Amino acid sequence: MKNKKRARSYPVVQVLSKTVYLAIPVIILFVVVSWFSFSEIRKQNNLAVENTVNIYQTELEHRLSAITHFIQWTVVHDPILDDFSREKHMGDYRKASNELRLRVSDMQYSTGNEYQYFFYWDEKDIFFNASEIKVDYDTYKEIREKIRSDVKSKADPTGSFSWKPFTFGGKEFLYYTITYMHRTFACIVSMEDILSPLNSLNLGEYGSISTISENGETFYRTKEGPEGIIRSVYNRIYFPASKSGLPFSLAIDSRVLGNYGKLFVLQVIVFLAALMLSFIMAGYILVSYKKVILPIKMFSKSLSEMDSVSDGEGLDLTDSKIQELNQINEQFKNLIHEITRLRIDIYEAELDKNKFMIHFLQQQIKPHFYLNCLTTVDSMVSLGDIDAAKKMLMFTSKYFRYLFQVDMNTVPLINEVQHIEDYLSIQNMRLSRSTLYEADIPSECNSMEIPPLLLITFIENSVKHAVPPEGESLKIWIKCRMMNHNAMEIVICDNGQGFSRDVLTKIRNGEDMEEDGNHIGITNCIKRLGLLYDNNFKLLTENNKPRGAKITLRIPVNEK
Repeated sequence: MKNKKRARSYPVVQVLSKTVYLAIPVIILFVVVSWFSFSEIRKQNNLAVENTVNIYQTELEHRLSAITHFIQWTVVHDPILDDFSREKHMGDYRKASNELRLRVSDMQYSTGNEYQYFFYWDEKDIFFNASEIKVDYDTYKEIREKIRSDVKSKADPTGSFSWKPFTFGGKEFLYYTITYMHRTFACIVSMEDILSPLNSLNLGEYGSISTISENGETFYRTKEGPEGIIRSVYNRIYFPASKSGLPFSLAIDSRVLGNYGKLFVLQVIVFLAALMLSFIMAGYILVSYKKVILPIKMFSKSLSEMDSVSDGEGLDLTDSKIQELNQINEQFKNLIHEITRLRIDIYEAELDKNKFMIHFLQQQIKPHFYLNCLTTVDSMVSLGDIDAAKKMLMFTSKYFRYLFQVDMNTVPLINEVQHIEDYLSIQNMRLSRSTLYEADIPSECNSMEIPPLLLITFIENSVKHAVPPEGESLKIWIKCRMMNHNAMEIVICDNGQGFSRDVLTKIRNGEDMEEDGNHIGITNCIKRLGLLYDNNFKLLTENNKPRGAKITLRIPVNEK
């Protein structure tokens, strides 16, 4: 009976069959885990691309809107262009063109030098560049002829108040122009410069970015893009112009695995290596059985004594069965370890994105009146008021020094209050008006840590938008108190007209203010507080009686 039993059960084949049986669920588990990892990687990669593009679209839309407003206001209202009339002389034209170039240079300081401006007066056929030329001469002539022909044919004289794609010198540009009273002001920018902020995206070797016009035609792309079988490993993400407010839609072909493709390939290689190693070990057992007699006899003897051994005592099968399984177990642990590392990398990438958003929002709320300060100092010096200029420079230097030192996450409250005083001193001297300011801050609050440039946002909002009663000066109050050991309340009031009902509704509902351009700093501040404190803060906006705006902020704080 025992001989028949041994004839049916071939020991080495048993080990090999068990190895195969073990490999089947491992392969199934690997396929499931790999599919989950693939889906998660694809989702995270697309999310990273979408977040970056959304930030880019918002910034570009603000920039194009600013340029559009600048061109429209300049050609219709700017007195500089009044010198371009038949009663003036060439010297007046030259002076006006130089002043226009200075105005454009100031505009380029905030929007970028890649935007090129041109001016054309059709009554005397005067054409000149209002900014530094960044194209060759042949392209410059094409631009000139395009503007002249549009004016002469009266084709689209208003420019439809929109940016249009056009090709000059074999390169694609965005083109905007407006004509008023025989004066035409135009701006062009190459699509290469428009899309340059997206060069940091890791789209893969064949990844490309395409711009699509309003009629659905692709008028510019960074590369040819994936074709044929390569397209199966690339993913297209579409960003319509209707949602971004841009004059073109974006289509981005990005590699499915993106930044995490190497980790996924490493995961597959690790598994295949483990699987291959298991089969090599199984083959080694088979060869050992055929060519090494003594080990096989010892192995057979151990098997033959299996019925006589109780509870496995004295049975030595570790070298023939367990070693392969241990190898597979070790490799599977490596596989799980790689998956864990992948999840950690994704989590760290999400943290980096939040840090970037905080930095991005913080940059938005920093004051943008550097040139105004310098212009005020220049005016004071020109008028001979040296003492006032010295004071203005002292306040401005302290103000800038604080801005350059707020890269840290938090600062003491007393530092932020001093910054507010410097800002109001600058505004009083620059605007030649008196803004009264009172601060009621207990000594125990001075050392409490708050995010830098937090309170200045609300002070700026009052200075810019609050209108005091007739005959009175603008007044601003700040009052602080400790609510408990780790929370502080800050109240900011003014004697202006208060918030409008629409503004209060939008702030309380968390809506953005891009539509009217007012109070954007407050909405950005709310987003920043949300990233820093999650839901552990409270910001209330209301109106005082009989008049005035009131902002109440409660945040967790710690003493440094």
